[in-house]
Order: sequence, then structure tokens, then C-alpha cells
Amino acid sequence: MNDYQNAKQSSYKLIVKEAKNYPNEVSLIPSFSAGINRLEVISNQIDAVSTEQAKNITGITGGKNSVMELVADYLVDVAGAIHSFADNTNNLALQARVNYKESAISKMAQPDLIKAAAIVIEEADKLGPGALSNEGINPGEMDQFRTAFNQFKEVSSDPREAIIDRSSYTQQLADLFADASKLKKATLDRLATQFKRKAPEFYAKYKAASLVIYRQAGKGSTEAAAKA
Repeated sequence: MNDYQNAKQSSYKLIVKEAKNYPNEVSLIPSFSAGINRLEVISNQIDAVSTEQAKNITGITGGKNSVMELVADYLVDVAGAIHSFADNTNNLALQARVNYKESAISKMAQPDLIKAAAIVIEEADKLGPGALSNEGINPGEMDQFRTAFNQFKEVSSDPREAIIDRSSYTQQLADLFADASKLKKATLDRLATQFKRKAPEFYAKYKAASLVIYRQAGKGSTEAAAKA
């Protein structure tokens, strides 16, 4: 959620809280009481959807970073082993193809890392397990490298799917906020004026809770207030 949505949600929650603090007064207008209950339901739905929206990208990013680190570690080791083999056999062309140093690998963008890992795995397959074993890389390690590489290729496409899912959550939130705004303006605000006479103390609390206070972005950020 953005800052303004967070501020509106805080206002809606405060309205519900104040209404529950004045049950007798609120019960004087059954439709207002029903509207408060509906606002509480919508507010809870907003919390649930915003939580899913926040988790959506975080989980995928965390998993991808973990696999990316594993691929990078294997790339450093296997490229180094092939480079050593190429040096011992005076194969300058092979040395050049796998000349990926740790400092360069740590700065690679994801597409470059995938490309480099693919090249190194291809060259390792050409050499066979015997040559690599002499350089310290056993078949089990190559299997782990391939597995991590394949996983990384898969999760690298996940953020696009996550963005689609996140867009769905964004639309759900927009719909929920629209429902809450309509409910408040068309029902609660219209009925609340009666509390000026029937329960002035609650009316003052309701009006105060209705103010949406949020920090506007930009130079010299300032707080702004508006009706929810």
C-alpha cells in the first residue's frame, strides 16, 4: 500500500474503534451500526490483501538471491578448475572462454551470470569428470552446480509472475478502498450528523477519526490532512 492508503486504513480502523467505544450511542441508528460493522470487515480484508501483496515479491526475491549466490560460488570454483586444467595443457582458447574471476562474477547481472554458468558447464561437460576431478571438482559437485543453475533459470522468470500477482492484489486493494470510501461517504457521514444532537461526544470523536493524516512525498515533505 502507498502512504495515503496506509493513512486511510488507519482512519477507518480508528472510526471502528471509536464506534465500539460508544456502543449505546451507535445503536441509536441501526443503519449506522451496520455500516460500522461493514467498515470493519472491509478494513480486515484490506489488512489481509496488503499482507499478501507485501509477501509476494519478498519471498521470491529471497529465494532467488539464495540460489544466485550458490550458482556464483560454483561458477567461481568450476571456472577456476577448468582454467587451471587449460593452463596445464596449454589450451589458451579454453582459458579465455572460462576466464571468470571472482571479483567479476560478484558484480554480474543475472543474465550475464546465467550466460557465464552455461558456458562453464558446457566446457566442463566436454572435459569429462576425470579431468575435473584432478582439479578438485568431483561429479557430485557438478551435479549440484547444474541443479542450482537450472533452479536459478526458473526463479529468474518468477518476478514477472509475481508482478502479475501483485497487480491483482493492487486492484483488490483499490476495490476495497473504493467500497470503504463509498460506505463512509454515502452512509456513515450522512447518518453521523444526527449524533450532533444525540451523542455530541461521539460525533466529535467520529469527525476526528475521519481525518486522514499522511506525509506527502517531495521536497520539504509535509503532512496533509483530508477526510477519509
